[in-house]
Amino acid sequence: MKKSISIYLFFLVLVSCQKSTNTINTLVNTSTISASPTIANQLKFSGNGFIHNGIYPKLYTCDSLGISPGLQWSNAPTTTNSYAITMYTIPPTGEKHVYIVLYNIPSSTTSIPDNSKSIGVFGINTVDGKTTYTPPCSQGPGPKIYVLTLYALNAQPTITVPNTQVTMDILLAGMKNKIVDSAVMSVTYTRP
Repeated sequence: MKKSISIYLFFLVLVSCQKSTNTINTLVNTSTISASPTIANQLKFSGNGFIHNGIYPKLYTCDSLGISPGLQWSNAPTTTNSYAITMYTIPPTGEKHVYIVLYNIPSSTTSIPDNSKSIGVFGINTVDGKTTYTPPCSQGPGPKIYVLTLYALNAQPTITVPNTQVTMDILLAGMKNKIVDSAVMSVTYTRP
């Protein structure tokens, strides 16, 4: 009897571990490329009027002017050659909405002002397919989560297509093995 219970408990633990591993693998496989595990993640990243786990200002959404957000950073590694920035959300439909794909930001840059169009190179957003920032305009009730990521790179990304074809996925692939640090800001916004 004890042997049967032991075997049953072992089986339950094994099944639970398999489910946990699948959940972890799913989260890891759907996340963006992160910095090398040997990096201390010292990069600091904030926006004009918002920080990580804060509220995304209405000014930068379709409910107001919809201009691109001003962003600031510090504590980049000395090996930084350029920066890249992405912003996206994953709505309940599961299809990622990308609002910013920006790369080739000079290493001497530590901030981008509101409504900037001249620093770095814009790839395409997935909302209107243009090479600009597009403001969030998420539908449905309740708060929506938006993820902004700053990447410090030791070289410019390897991009083999015109910027009018550079999606977030193409940029992430072009940054592979070049990320020396990164910082993430998750922010929320609830439409009026």
